[in-house]
Amino acid sequence: MMETVHRTLLATPVERLVAHPRLALVAGVDVTRPAVNVWDLSLRPVGTVSGDADSYGNLPAWERRKQVPELAWHPYEPVLLVTAGGVLWRWTPDGVTTWPTEYGSLAFSPDGGTVWASPASDGGEDAWLASDVVEHDAGVVGAGPRWDTGVAEHPAGGLVLTLASDQGATLVLFARAEDRRMRIRSRALVLDADGYETPVWSPDGRHFAVRGNAYGQSLEVYSFPALERQVALTLREPAPVSTPPDWTEFALNWLRNDIAFGPDPDVLWMGTPEGALLALGLAAGTATVHPVGGAGVTALARTASGQLVMADRDGGLVLLSVPGAPVTPDAAGVAAFLAGTEPIDATGYLWDELERTDGVRTWRHGDLDRVVETHDHDPTWLRLQAAINQVRNGRTDQP
Repeated sequence: MMETVHRTLLATPVERLVAHPRLALVAGVDVTRPAVNVWDLSLRPVGTVSGDADSYGNLPAWERRKQVPELAWHPYEPVLLVTAGGVLWRWTPDGVTTWPTEYGSLAFSPDGGTVWASPASDGGEDAWLASDVVEHDAGVVGAGPRWDTGVAEHPAGGLVLTLASDQGATLVLFARAEDRRMRIRSRALVLDADGYETPVWSPDGRHFAVRGNAYGQSLEVYSFPALERQVALTLREPAPVSTPPDWTEFALNWLRNDIAFGPDPDVLWMGTPEGALLALGLAAGTATVHPVGGAGVTALARTASGQLVMADRDGGLVLLSVPGAPVTPDAAGVAAFLAGTEPIDATGYLWDELERTDGVRTWRHGDLDRVVETHDHDPTWLRLQAAINQVRNGRTDQP
């Protein structure tokens, strides 16, 4: 049974919630301006970052997206990094410090010793093809591989996943932390298009789910370590071509930070615009509706205790207890994945260095060069590859 543990009302809605992985803290991004608030799990405010930021107003969608803060918690300490608008903030209970930055994405290494930052600071026009390894004083101490959207550590440790996005396709990359940087493994998952959020792991690490994308409202769930697709849903129609005058209203209807696993690894929770949480039973293939107040859900996250924290479009912030007992993370799955893959030193585009799967089919080195026939239901990137191969083969056949 779902139970409300704490509830509070905020002055403005929250569009993203990021809970600390081990401590009783949660951060939330204001939907009206590039500001971040921090609460304890009694939902009492304990800090603010960029609290004097101006409103987004009616910025075009692509301009607003550049201003929305990205967050990263230290894995063990009460330290939050926030990047937005050319500024890097470091929040602790003792205060906030700032540095200028061009980084769009940040993540702490699993031991908390360094920060991974993207894009690379000295790459010029090709900066997006690499990343930086950064000390806590914001000094760059090394180079890392390409990534651009969040870093999620497997619950058993020893492996992280992240995204490398292109308009045609997004790679879900798996990596180990070695020599303070991410060392990419040789097998990756391919998602259609771009615009995905950071995937979320089940508490045992046997599944992960990802919300996207830039052209629609999708939800996909994959098994690990097999990377087999278990769920593929289109939740809503694609976004309109032009943004309506009231951007805030539009944004509240199109947020994608609305999924989380609770303590039960076979149940994925998802917020709805109708003001409910859906409990998606992965093993049974069921969906159970749990009303949570009537206002559309704008953000959802799992806390360190396994409870869920939820925000709604009326400014509600709620801590919920959901069914499930603690489970042991699947360390054997991590070991199996590592045994079946190899580290690669590639930087840049990465595509040709990887064995790729879409959760149904697998392509090894050279396989995609031979694809010339596709179907309407195939992903955009595969249909494009087939078209390129047809042209190439046609030219090759010319005398």
